[in-house]
Amino acid sequence: MNRALSTLGIVAANELSDSIRSRRVIVMLLLYLAGAMGATALFITFLHSIEGQLVTTLGLDAPKDAGSVTATLWKSKPFRDLLSHLIGEKKLAETLLDVPPLALFYGWLSCAFTPLLVMLTASARISEEIASGSIRFILFRAGRAPWLLGKFAGQAAQLFVALILSALGAWLVGWFRMSGYEGWATAYHMLWFAVKAWIFSLPFLGLALGISQLCALPNLALAFGFMALVGVSVLTGLSNWLAGDGWRRIWDLVNVITPGAHRQSLWWSDAEHLLPATVFLLTLAAVYLFAGYARFARRDL
Repeated sequence: MNRALSTLGIVAANELSDSIRSRRVIVMLLLYLAGAMGATALFITFLHSIEGQLVTTLGLDAPKDAGSVTATLWKSKPFRDLLSHLIGEKKLAETLLDVPPLALFYGWLSCAFTPLLVMLTASARISEEIASGSIRFILFRAGRAPWLLGKFAGQAAQLFVALILSALGAWLVGWFRMSGYEGWATAYHMLWFAVKAWIFSLPFLGLALGISQLCALPNLALAFGFMALVGVSVLTGLSNWLAGDGWRRIWDLVNVITPGAHRQSLWWSDAEHLLPATVFLLTLAAVYLFAGYARFARRDL
């Protein structure tokens, strides 16, 4: 057991150092940072435009900076009642209305696009080593399961750093471009959403590495990874649409085994919702990862 854990740690550290040497991790960090900052800047520009139209309609002077009108509107009772009605769950709506708007946007952004970026950066990681033949020398000294878990841990660590960095980048954009900026509250919620997005991304990381174990060509693994991402997303939508009474309850089961079914629970702040969602997502990550390992363990490399 101790040897397996030692192997896992060594492989995870090597995965990080290899990514740094190859500049892969730098590209990954820049991708997340630029994406978050660019999307946040566009959101603030759009917000400023909407606020300008709103105050013009009311016959008021247009605001110089984005955020001033939104901050007032966000705290008004009619607006809060409207959002509670639209969301459907009053307690969840009240929880989200206590979050600064920019942090809420970052939470949506990170959960929406991180799975796509995970597939882009992780789908070919194992297949690259299979294709080059370097995996033969590594597995001569390490068990396949600890090696696989080490690769997963190394990729998960990189992903965590990338998401934290993206949250800081988005926060800085808001700091410079929004008036009445709730700096500390926004920073807290953005970092918390980054952690939640990381948890949500782990099943997709497991899926990417699970597929990567089955392919000898990196490009093929990348293609199958994106196909799997689309398939999982479609299953989530179909199961929500088709679920019902009788035999249609089977779609509830299909829904449970897709990561998207647990995303809404991550919007809550209480342990009653977060803990079950986290357990389900970690379980799905393991299932997806070891589904590929079932073939990888017997594969002649």
